[in-house]
Amino acid sequence: MKKYKKFLYAFLIIIVGVLGVFLYTTISKGNSGDEREKTLAEVEYLEKKIVTLLNELNNIETRNYNLSVSEISGESNNSQSSQSSQEEEKNSKESESQGESSQNSKGQGQESSSNASSGEQEKNEEYTLKETGVLTNTEDINWENLKTEVEKLYLPVPTITLDLYNLEIAREDILGFNQELDNLTKVVQEENKENTLSSLSKLYEYMPKFADKVTDDTNYKAVIATKNNLFKAYSKLDQKNWEEISNDVKGTIDTFSSSLVNTTTDSNKQYVINKIYIMLNELQNAVNMQDEFIFLIKYKNILEEMNNL
Repeated sequence: MKKYKKFLYAFLIIIVGVLGVFLYTTISKGNSGDEREKTLAEVEYLEKKIVTLLNELNNIETRNYNLSVSEISGESNNSQSSQSSQEEEKNSKESESQGESSQNSKGQGQESSSNASSGEQEKNEEYTLKETGVLTNTEDINWENLKTEVEKLYLPVPTITLDLYNLEIAREDILGFNQELDNLTKVVQEENKENTLSSLSKLYEYMPKFADKVTDDTNYKAVIATKNNLFKAYSKLDQKNWEEISNDVKGTIDTFSSSLVNTTTDSNKQYVINKIYIMLNELQNAVNMQDEFIFLIKYKNILEEMNNL
């Protein structure tokens, strides 16, 4: 009987131990999964910000329309004012038969008319959608906005740094990213376009390294790696170093074809992949022509299409 009890106790201890290990492992995996999802969202945020900054240096919008706000002065609407003047006169006559409150209202209206006649303008805002394009965009670089956006990156970086460390990402990569951010801040202050493009491209080089550790999504990692090579080429346009640009474009095509072409059973996604592959090869034609504007047009269209993956 005693032997039976000892055996039962030992069995219960083993069961409790196994359950404890199972629960600990499950909870640890759950926490690890939550940390990876959080860090992936942070990497995606950094990736989008860097892409936006890169594009702003050539005033590239990865959409075909941009919202424009313009002011309309009172004097510019003379035709509208003349149409409404008869209604104002009618309302004024009707108000003569009303009480004291009506007279006050009339007095305010007369004061407003007096101000308008003295030359003061009433300004309204008009919102319109304007087509955007590489060839039609002649605006200068908005350095003030670039400086502001770069400064904003410093707010989330300490938290992102801690999360990257928790996922055991290489220390040199994390430190390298932070150091390159400091270098970017320096060259943006100097308003040096070539150096800013170069620094942003170097900053983006850390995105594939981070993405490789924070997600198992091979499609996402392949897109990031492809963009990395594309931005290397894009960042050298102002230097007119067409030989290096050509090598980077070839690297872009190789990365994309080896990691995405014929890798999916989704017919819709495969169509987009094949389309991008053709567009990347056509980008090489712009390099052969050494035409910056044709390159930027094709570069813009490639980025827009990649958003569909």
